This record gives sequence, structure tokens and C-alpha cells, in this order.
Amino acid sequence: MQITDLTVLAFYLNAALDTGKYADLTFKEVADSIEDGSIFNFLKKRLGNDIDLSIYDRNKQNDLIAEWQDLLNAVSAYRKFGVENNGLCLLISYLLEGIQRRQYDDPRS
Repeated sequence: MQITDLTVLAFYLNAALDTGKYADLTFKEVADSIEDGSIFNFLKKRLGNDIDLSIYDRNKQNDLIAEWQDLLNAVSAYRKFGVENNGLCLLISYLLEGIQRRQYDDPRS
């Protein structure tokens, strides 16, 4: 998966967060959706037209879900990212972490 795939999703989530309509979207709701693998369905249902997930085919979704599940189980979001309340902030943090990881995997960096 390319870094641009991650940044596009981060921009959508950031824009959705900026609307103020999702201030009540909890960390727990998003974490539970990551854990059970339904996060992309959850996002489409909850954010509706505020997000476009059409570039994320099933393989890309599965890759991101697996990555986020690993982060959810291995990392304290509060200690590493300073996030403990808003679910969109959790996802943006995970995307930024994914970008950092891919940068280090890129021999051109």
C-alpha cells in the first residue's frame, strides 16, 4: 500500500473531524470496530457522504484492518499518540504511524 493511500484517508478523517459532527464518535466505538474488522463499514455508515472509501478495495481494507488491529493490541494510544477520547483521532494517529513505518521501509528515504 502506498503512502498516498494513507494520506487520502487521513485527509478525509481530518475534514470529517473538522465539521464538528463527529465529536461524539468515541474511542471505544472505533476501537471495537477495528477489533471486530468492521471499521470500513462503520466509517461508511457513520460518516456517510463525508468520506469516500472507493479507492480502498477489499485487499487494502484488509491490510489496514490487520495493521490497526496490531496497533490496537500492542500500543497504548494514549502513551504513544496522546489519544484517548475521539475515535477519528485514533484512526488519524494510526494512519500517521503507518506513514512513518512505510517511510522507513522505503530505501529512497
